Parts: sequence; structure tokens; C-alpha cells
Amino acid sequence: MIVYQCWWKEVKPNGDECDDGHDDDDNPNNELLSTNTELTMRLLTLPTALLACLAFPDSSHATHTSNWAVLVSTSRFWFNYRHMANTLSLYRTVKRLGIPDSQIILMLPDDMACNPRNTFAGSVFNDKGRGLDLYDQKKDISPEEEAGGEGGETVGQGMPAGIEVDYRGNEVTVESFIRLLTDRWPASHPTSKRLMTDDRSNILIYMTGHGGDSFLKFQDAEEISSHDLADAFEQMYEKKRYHELLFMIDTCQANTMYTEFYSPGIVATGSSAKDQSSYSHHADQDVGVAVIDRWTYYNLDFLETRLNSTASDVRLGELFDFYTFDRVHSDAGVRYDLFPGGEHEARNRRVLDFFGNVQGVDVETAGDGLAALGDWRADLEALRRIAERQAAEEVNATQIRTDAGAQPEKHKTGKNVLPAGEANMGRDMTSLTGGEGWLKKALGATSLLALGGVWFAGGKIR
Repeated sequence: MIVYQCWWKEVKPNGDECDDGHDDDDNPNNELLSTNTELTMRLLTLPTALLACLAFPDSSHATHTSNWAVLVSTSRFWFNYRHMANTLSLYRTVKRLGIPDSQIILMLPDDMACNPRNTFAGSVFNDKGRGLDLYDQKKDISPEEEAGGEGGETVGQGMPAGIEVDYRGNEVTVESFIRLLTDRWPASHPTSKRLMTDDRSNILIYMTGHGGDSFLKFQDAEEISSHDLADAFEQMYEKKRYHELLFMIDTCQANTMYTEFYSPGIVATGSSAKDQSSYSHHADQDVGVAVIDRWTYYNLDFLETRLNSTASDVRLGELFDFYTFDRVHSDAGVRYDLFPGGEHEARNRRVLDFFGNVQGVDVETAGDGLAALGDWRADLEALRRIAERQAAEEVNATQIRTDAGAQPEKHKTGKNVLPAGEANMGRDMTSLTGGEGWLKKALGATSLLALGGVWFAGGKIR
């Protein structure tokens, strides 16, 4: 019959316990067993706890952990070329500042690059100088620049060629946009076309197209109202789908699109007040239509000149102050009251908190680091005592095995050894734990991990 050895009992395959030859109540080895069990558990628990402290630090002071961008053009037809250029310009900027394509949702209802009226087939430009192809900027890079030489911020950012459109043509509808925000999709919907955010995500939502008082048209076929947007954002808030949200819209009477918002954590800005139009900036005579809107143009002017790296410390207030009437020819607006802390806190947010990738998260304060360091020192002291006690027991067990092999009968010696019964228990413990080598390796690994934790905490405090 096969018998499986437990720490203190033998168990048959049918689950019955075997008699180990000792009465549990009177067995003097129970105290030793209990002590060894406790020591082993503490040895296993300590490195786990230290690892948890390092891998999952206190996030009570953390801001956010990811940035997402939803960029929407709602107009089709060739004469709305500028709306696609607006959207692709923002797309290029957020990619340059570090947001990856996996965290950008791009919605384009028409493909101006392949329109038969396009003199420059396969290209979209936002300036009459045509220095940058928004559709495929790889064509604008010389072989030397592509190889890594000087000559362009796009090369320095390592941006890939082409664009990744998530929703195109007839996929760009009010329904798909609302479903995107609220994540009300069937299970079969691709993950790459979903807004996979949580309560630690900052979201930039940019929309451009034709609109009016409290509505924005989608492809001249349907409209989304300010109430629709407000209710969608409330669902996002209730489902913990954002941490902070920046809403930007470039259309006629744009400021009326955010008057109905009522969910916290939102900063909203638009290009024009009620009864005002939103104007284009300039046209390209060779393209034959306007290539960009004024408000978006000056947003790009600010972002491209003031944010030349992913470490720029430019604030939202500076961006909003850039929307002067002389520049945009309309009264651009900003709404702060929904943001925690109001206007002061909203204006003090970094522009890169929405337009760039998250470069780092504030993990802990100095006080938290000192407390954690004190806890680790206490753990190290406890580890030292455990190691000394376990080492002494190993010496005793080794001496017992040596004496038992040399002397067939039990006799007294002047050395500090355990009785033969306890020697059997020591052998069982040695068999269970894999011998002295396993224990030494465990102690060594635990000590290194603990010391590494102290070193890490000390570095954070300094």
C-alpha cells in the first residue's frame, strides 16, 4: 500500500490517518513541530510581503496611469477636407507626444486622400506649404533622417508611417460614438476598436464638423445633441471609465455643446460662442479648398512650438489663454466648474496629462517612505532571529544523525542534542523542506530581497 508522508502523520490514499506511534497530546515533538511550522511560514510570508510592497506601492497619491485620445471628424464630402485635416493634425500631435495607436480611437467618415478630386493623391495636408503629409508622413522623411540622422522631430519620436483608422465611412455614426464612450458593445466587438479605460485613465475627446446651437451633425445624416453627450459622459463616470476628461470641439456655436454637462472631472473648451461661426484659417489653391480651421490651427501652433518634448511642463491655462479673438476670430470658451478644485486646479493641469503619454506616477510621499523603511527594518530583524534559531536546530539535527549512525544505542553526551524521537522529526522536516541546501537558498534569497527593498526605499526617500 502506498502511504504519503505528512509533516506529523501518515495518510493512506483513502484519506485515513495512520498511527504515527505517538499520542498527539503527550508527544514532546509537537512543540518542535509547531515552532518549525511557524518559522517556515514566516520565512515564506516575509519575502512575499516585501515583494508586494515593492510591486504594489501605495497609490493613494497617484494621479493617473494612462492617457487615451478619441479623435472624431463628423463630416464627409470633399469640401469638408479641413475637418479631416483637423483630426489628423491632432492625431499626429498626440502620437508625437507619446500616446500609442493602441490608446487612440480615430474616426474618419471619408477618405480625402483617395478622393478623385485630390490633386495630391494619397496625401492630406494642413498647410498650403504642404511640408507635412498627415496621411503618410513617411514620404516626407529623407533616407538620412529615416536612418536616424538629424532633421525632424518625427524621426526623434520614432513615429511609424501611415495612420490607423478605427472607424471609417458609414461606421462613423452617433450610435457608434455613444457605444464607444459607454462601452456598450457585443462581446464579439474587437478590443482594438473599444475604449478600454478605467478610473485611472485621462481621456482627450476632440470633435470637429458642422454644428449649431447644442448639436453637431454626423455626415449630414444625423445629429448628436449636447444632452446626448452629457448623458454619455455621466454613464462613463458611473462606470468609472475616466479619471479626468478634456473635451474639445471645433464647430459653429461650439460652446453650446458642453452647457449640459453635469458629470465631475471634466474640462470643456470650444471654438465659438452661441450665434458665432467657427472659421477656416486658409485655403490651398492647388487643393482647391480650405485645409484647416482657425481654432484647431492655433491649438496646433501652441502644441508644436511649446511642447517640443514629452517632459514639457506647460499648463492647460497657458493653452486656453492662447485662444484670443485676434487669433480665432470668435469667442472661444472654457468650462471649469465640473473639475475638482475649479478653475485654479484645471488651469494648473499639465497639457501632457491629456496630450502625452504617462511618463511616471507619484508613488509615495517622504513620510510614507520612512514608515515603510521602519517596517522593513523590523522585518529584517525578525528574519535574523529566525535564521539564527533555524541554524541552531540544523546543527542539533545533524549531530543527532551523526551520533545515531555511530552508536546503535541511545546514550548521554555532553553536547546539546535532541532525543532520538526528535531526531526522527528533524529528519522528516529535512525531507519535507528538501534538506539544508534548500533552507540556505531560501534564507539567502529572502535576505537579498529584503536588503534590496531597503535600498529601494532609501533611494526614494533621498
